[in-house]
Amino acid sequence: MRIVVLTDDRLGPAMAGSALRAWELGRALRAAGHVVCLAAAPGSEPPQAAGPNLVPRPPWRWAQALISSPWCLPPRAFLGRRLLVVDGVTPLLAELERMPDSPVVARRRRTAAARLPLVLARADAVLVAGEAQAAWWQRRLQSRRPRVPVIEVPFGIPDEGPRPERDEVPGIPPHWAIVLWWGGVWPWLDLETLLAARAILGSAPLSIVVPTARRPGSGSSHFSRQDLLEAMRRHGLRPPQVFPLETWIPYGERHRILNRTTLLAVLHHAGEETDLSFRTRAMDGVWAGVPLFVSEGGEVARLVRTYSWGGVVPVGDAQATAAALEIMLSERQQLRCRANLATTREEWTWSQVAAPLLEDLPGLPVVARGPLAGAAVRAALALLGHPRPEDRR
Repeated sequence: MRIVVLTDDRLGPAMAGSALRAWELGRALRAAGHVVCLAAAPGSEPPQAAGPNLVPRPPWRWAQALISSPWCLPPRAFLGRRLLVVDGVTPLLAELERMPDSPVVARRRRTAAARLPLVLARADAVLVAGEAQAAWWQRRLQSRRPRVPVIEVPFGIPDEGPRPERDEVPGIPPHWAIVLWWGGVWPWLDLETLLAARAILGSAPLSIVVPTARRPGSGSSHFSRQDLLEAMRRHGLRPPQVFPLETWIPYGERHRILNRTTLLAVLHHAGEETDLSFRTRAMDGVWAGVPLFVSEGGEVARLVRTYSWGGVVPVGDAQATAAALEIMLSERQQLRCRANLATTREEWTWSQVAAPLLEDLPGLPVVARGPLAGAAVRAALALLGHPRPEDRR
């Protein structure tokens, strides 16, 4: 099958989750025998030698199928007979509700809401990660009969394991443990509780490493070095108790810091975003065998409990987080969790997690598409800031 994978994120040696997922899904489809083109944001380049062909814009007439996040689909995507497989793993509407109000955020909310009616009318299948995401999409697709396939394709890890190279972090003593906050700091995430827990632990030989570099493809950092320094002051912390990572680690080099990491931390606040989340940054811990340290809520926290991949702490509880950190840094817990990660790693490779999509593709579509005229009216109302009440659910 001739397939276009579309992302509005920028691909390259350094890239974030959306671009990474598009690249790896494209690789899995290509490995299964499909002919794949990957259309990405301007300035993109192949992050690795072996992978799908990178193109500046989707070859619409050539494509037999399109796989894309719903939030970046252009009007052209809803026309024609090609398959439309919607990658619904990013709960963008819930994320935007947690963002501080601004004209830019308000515009993004309207734009995202406007795409949803068109997606619900036109999608031939939806990819999800976890039961909460599946339920969210099924509620919105319930008017389509028979049901639109909702296919479980979570975020995966490379089939190839990490290389053994390991880098020290300049400024952190070699014998100190490192808790790596892997990725950006967003309003729905909870770095403050982790810093408060670190303050409780006082003189413990432990460094919290927090990336402050700008996200690839973005002109600025949502959470800067200055933001981190101010947060440290609030909790009475100083380097190397907390340490900024001021460069975005290239995708092909991330094993170097992961191999030096003791725990990979992702804490969050409670809310709809958390309920719908699949913390993609945590999967690098599964890949590199680094125990995970997460808040309760969301699909990854459920997986951490199910597979004993690390520690799960109550949301916003600094005392419990500090106590759990001490336990998770012990040699016994480290050995236990790392053994469990090694045992289950193969289940989470991209070739495995993409298998349901590869199995279902030849049989699509199985559901009649909805009329676009009514969907277009609802999209226009959402774009103007007047969605129907049922479109807000």
